[in-house]
Amino acid sequence: MKHFKSLTFFTILFVNFSFGQSYIGHTVDNYSGIQGVSYNPSNIVASHFKSDINLISVSGFGGSDYFGINVQDIINSDGGFDFEDDAERFPSNDNNFFFNADILGPSFMLNINKKNSIGIITRARGFFNINKINGELYESVADDFDIDNDFDFDSTDLNGTIHVWGEVGLAYGRILMDKQNHLLTGGVTLKYLMGAGGLFLNSPELQGQYAAASQTLQTQGSLSYGTT
Repeated sequence: MKHFKSLTFFTILFVNFSFGQSYIGHTVDNYSGIQGVSYNPSNIVASHFKSDINLISVSGFGGSDYFGINVQDIINSDGGFDFEDDAERFPSNDNNFFFNADILGPSFMLNINKKNSIGIITRARGFFNINKINGELYESVADDFDIDNDFDFDSTDLNGTIHVWGEVGLAYGRILMDKQNHLLTGGVTLKYLMGAGGLFLNSPELQGQYAAASQTLQTQGSLSYGTT
């Protein structure tokens, strides 16, 4: 444990398939209850619970190659690790950030009989990602340009999106085949989606110079954005 190096924050998780993950480790077995139904409606009939009621659950998941943490520092901190002060930073010309939030509201599942189950799911979700942003530019924006050093930046193919929406789903599952060595289940969820808002931005090329003495930022290039 003494030789752990600084690890990029959530680097292992920073791959495409992880962008949409929520409630990691709690959605993949027959004891996951209503959380598992939100990903696979056939779980509703294969569950070992006769019923399951959820009042509210919250899942957040994010990562970046801009921040880094030293695992040994966390172990030795005795709970006093401060992410803002103690995390290392690795600014580059193409840093990436992503985050998703998943709020599971009042929901339930119920086994009608041995072969049929139903459930109702309410959910609010949000996704954020920004790709290929200059790390020093991001830090300056996050600190409201309260910095003492001049810097230049050059970003290519900067892009990002934010989506927020709600959904209400009616799930149904049924055991299609139940033999001694084989179990086949099927399920379907009908959803009503309610958009809450969205934003996108894109810049094929953007350069700039920041002068700390005059607190001015000069930029050249193009930036497109849109909101709903």
